[in-house]
Amino acid sequence: MTAPRDPDAPAPPPGDPATTEAAATAAPGEAAAPAAAASSPAAASAPTITDDAGASSSMSAIEEESLAERAWRRAQTIGPAMADVTRQVAYALGPASPYHRHDFIVIALALAMVAGAGVAHRRLIAPTVETFQTRGLTFTRPAIWLAPEEVPRIAPRLVPAPATRPRADGDLPYHVVYTSSLDPDVRMEVRIEAKPPWSNVITSLEFDRRTRWGELYAADRSAVRTHGRHSWLRTSFRYSFAPNKGDEPRVGHAIELATVDSERLYAVTLYGPPRAIARVAATIEPTLRVASLTGKPLGAPAERLQLPEPVRVALTRTVEVVVADVVDGQLRAVGGGTGTVIGPDGSVLTNHHLLVDKQRPHAVFAIARARGVGQVPALVCAGSPSRSKLWPEMDLALIKCDVDLDGRPWSPTQAAAWPAFDRRAETGLDRGQRLWVLGFPDVTAGALAVSGGAVRGLAGDPGSPSDNYIKTDAVITLGNSGGPVVDDTGALVGVASAVRVTTTVTGTQLQSTTTGLVRPIVAAAPLFAIVRAGWTPREGHTSIDLEPTAIEAEAEGVRLSTRVVAHANGQPIPGALLMILRPGVDAGDVDINRLDDQVISWGRSGTDGSVYLKQPVPAPGTYTVMVTADGYSPLIGDGALTLDAKTPPYFDPWGEVRLGAE
Repeated sequence: MTAPRDPDAPAPPPGDPATTEAAATAAPGEAAAPAAAASSPAAASAPTITDDAGASSSMSAIEEESLAERAWRRAQTIGPAMADVTRQVAYALGPASPYHRHDFIVIALALAMVAGAGVAHRRLIAPTVETFQTRGLTFTRPAIWLAPEEVPRIAPRLVPAPATRPRADGDLPYHVVYTSSLDPDVRMEVRIEAKPPWSNVITSLEFDRRTRWGELYAADRSAVRTHGRHSWLRTSFRYSFAPNKGDEPRVGHAIELATVDSERLYAVTLYGPPRAIARVAATIEPTLRVASLTGKPLGAPAERLQLPEPVRVALTRTVEVVVADVVDGQLRAVGGGTGTVIGPDGSVLTNHHLLVDKQRPHAVFAIARARGVGQVPALVCAGSPSRSKLWPEMDLALIKCDVDLDGRPWSPTQAAAWPAFDRRAETGLDRGQRLWVLGFPDVTAGALAVSGGAVRGLAGDPGSPSDNYIKTDAVITLGNSGGPVVDDTGALVGVASAVRVTTTVTGTQLQSTTTGLVRPIVAAAPLFAIVRAGWTPREGHTSIDLEPTAIEAEAEGVRLSTRVVAHANGQPIPGALLMILRPGVDAGDVDINRLDDQVISWGRSGTDGSVYLKQPVPAPGTYTVMVTADGYSPLIGDGALTLDAKTPPYFDPWGEVRLGAE
């Protein structure tokens, strides 16, 4: 009888008598015979065991049994959970296992063949790639595209397209389309053009897409990613188009990858089924590179300013103004700034220099609105600087949309959709008083931003209104032009207009001081008067004068006169404009661009408030009367004047006209 061996004791080496004895004892019956044979000298000279079928194994039964025993003992130290698994493994490796070494080799070879087939399959279905390189743009693309074709020119919806010269090879813009040879529905457009002088590339690209697809365009998602030290804007969007006349519009999907460097704008756009273009984008996007370093990042930083609530309300009255020209037959955004909404009819106050470049008005402007700080605005409508009110002497302008981005007539759906600033009474500003500048500066990639500062005094000479500005240390930069400047109460103080850089030299030190210049809102009084009177954009009518200029006097009629005074104290109001409208023209029909057609007689009050109308008014008749004055609410009365055959030739119908302050 053999004493039991300690389970923790190390296993004896193969061939040890103890091992042989333990194996013979643990495996009676058929297992004992091989054990006994192994202990004899004859068995030692023949280590191979042959079964009834003639199969041989390179490992002795004793070794296999010893291995199984060793695995079983180790399983007891691992835990009950692994015991069953290890028991199965031990069985597979033991003498009773139906598997042999050559079976495992076959299984391993089969698995290797399956893995190799998978790799080969992936290589077969994955298209070969090649490097695309032109005009500073480089990326890897599938080599399954047909030869490039120029993108057909699309006539701008908002303005007529002039004739364009043929492009020579190497010229900008470069705009071609590649079509997949395997899937005709998958296309890739590559567009390279000169960098817009205006840094708001995000809105510029949005404008291009909207003018191309119109209202049938909708952006799904935008994100800024970094590839090769450049910020790339990745935009997925949907669009609709009718390939043939009369066909129903079909919805398409696209992914656009765009960036700018110091000189150019690059855009790679993929069109087709969402999964197909996503696969192509996964190949292209990580390899995007441009030759030169970028200027400013495309991403807009998040603003976390603690703003007074009235200032937050003022954000809803701030819009972005994008100006565009026809470039190479296409309508392209070439600049932008900010606008201040001053009328529920969509009237927007901005800077003159934003709309006019070197005495030439831009072809079109578009207005975009944002929902909050840090938000990129969405385009809403468009108009033309040549149909706006321009005041170059004061660097101010009054604009209003008259068409949507498809060129159809447009007007605000309701007054609440365009909350407007009121022109409040001038209360004066104190040095050091806090101001807030609202707008779309280039430092935020076109997102709505707010900067705070203080009043630092006035700039300009007294009596020279064109040079009269409020100085502030609030940040004003490119893109802020035309934006509202408000105080803590949300009151409109002025319009951000310019920046003045002062350089001083002290010894060997050179210091530069930047001062923001704000046009006081009092300077815009004539433009507020136009909004109060009502106006419609009209080609060629850019003057801000409210006075009629070419009214033919009636041969006969009543000469009218009266006096215009303030309602609060009865003080005379000089410079008030009193107009008698032609029969049939009601208050809702007044259009300051058509005063010569709508006014039958008019006059301005003198220093004592007295006004004498220049033209006689025919009698009998009933007329609408309109009175406006700077700083006072306009008075428009339907049927406010009635004349009959008994009216004397010189007549004061009211004694005095009282106007209430704004």
